[in-house]
Amino acid sequence: MENYEIKDRKNFMNELLMTDAYDMFLLKEAVIKTANTYTIDGAENKEFYGNDADIQTMESPYAYAPWQKMRPVIVGLIKGRHTPISMRIVLYLNPELAANILESNGSAVDYLTLNVRFNEGALSLSTGVAYREFTMDKEADRLWDAYMAKRLE
Repeated sequence: MENYEIKDRKNFMNELLMTDAYDMFLLKEAVIKTANTYTIDGAENKEFYGNDADIQTMESPYAYAPWQKMRPVIVGLIKGRHTPISMRIVLYLNPELAANILESNGSAVDYLTLNVRFNEGALSLSTGVAYREFTMDKEADRLWDAYMAKRLE
């Protein structure tokens, strides 16, 4: 797990919210505190699509909503004259891309996570690995941290 303090907040937030730079992620959850506090659970409700399995898979092949689909919702909540009081966004890397990064080191891994936190004017990111089972092997952490460090350069 690595933590990064983002100095150029405006540039990073523009990239996160206004471009497709992070569209390879899924939204696990978001908590946005403005005049009200909004909590978004990114888990897809498969029953919304009815009983048609083909439509369920086509509309939402993952357990969580694609960031690309949720980005406009988040932008709509924070758009305005005032900066949010705080914001926390938890993203999971698309499982296919995670498998490419981890190669053969991902058998115990559920998700590669990216946590975005904005609070009191400070913006930070942290990486993490959600394991499906206990393991002493931390190679997945090392690979994910290295990937994100290169991406954030």
